[in-house]
Amino acid sequence: MKIMVCVKIEPDLSMLADSDWQADDLGKIDCRYARRQLNVFDQSAAELALTLVESTGVHALTAVTVGDDDVEPVLKTLLALNFSRAVRIAPPIQVDLRFNAQCVAQLLAAFHQSQPIQTVVILGSQSGEGQNRQTGPLLAEMFGWPCVTQVTEIRLTGENLLQVTRQMADEIQYLTLRPPVVLVTGQGEQARLLRIPTLKQKLAAARKPLDVLMANTLLSATELPVSPSILHLHRTSVHREGRIITGQNPQEKARILYEQFLRQRLQP
Repeated sequence: MKIMVCVKIEPDLSMLADSDWQADDLGKIDCRYARRQLNVFDQSAAELALTLVESTGVHALTAVTVGDDDVEPVLKTLLALNFSRAVRIAPPIQVDLRFNAQCVAQLLAAFHQSQPIQTVVILGSQSGEGQNRQTGPLLAEMFGWPCVTQVTEIRLTGENLLQVTRQMADEIQYLTLRPPVVLVTGQGEQARLLRIPTLKQKLAAARKPLDVLMANTLLSATELPVSPSILHLHRTSVHREGRIITGQNPQEKARILYEQFLRQRLQP
């Protein structure tokens, strides 16, 4: 069983001040000084893959991302955590990938087809920049594979069978699947954070090479979908209402809180 984990390495937008949210002529914001990181969804995807590998002894674990060279330190971290290979696909200059899940999926699919077949592909559900939630289903459609979303746990059971735990809004589902399959991690509150490599692991990974592929070696310019154009970008201010509950004692305050604010919400 060979596993490919597709991640989006993005800038930490919490490092940007209000004055930094100034878009250029192409609708892009300068985030070069912000550190690159995996969001919670992609951390969960990487951690699920590592846990599966440890339980099965599989060593063919590949991490793939589409991004510029700023993302390479994060790929080195994945190599330190015993990913056997880390691949960066350099994005085409003329394409804005933030809201172009179709292009990202095409690049990942082209890479997958150029390699020895990976039978399990694991992704995070969305990125913090585009929040498209489309890359996983699009990739599965291109492969002609089944796609399972909201995944919180993956186990190997039987001969080449996977038991997948899926957290739905009102129930937990347990599915037994035979690869190939595309698995998309669940919501943030169900996600697992990625483990932290030791200093020894980081030093060892520093000597491991990264594979860098140019987008034009995977797809021609005519195969790339057109990027959506951003016409305007503005920051929305959100103000929350607050109320102070007054009463003679804590019991009275609790009664007011229940009668005026909670009672109606708790009714079935």
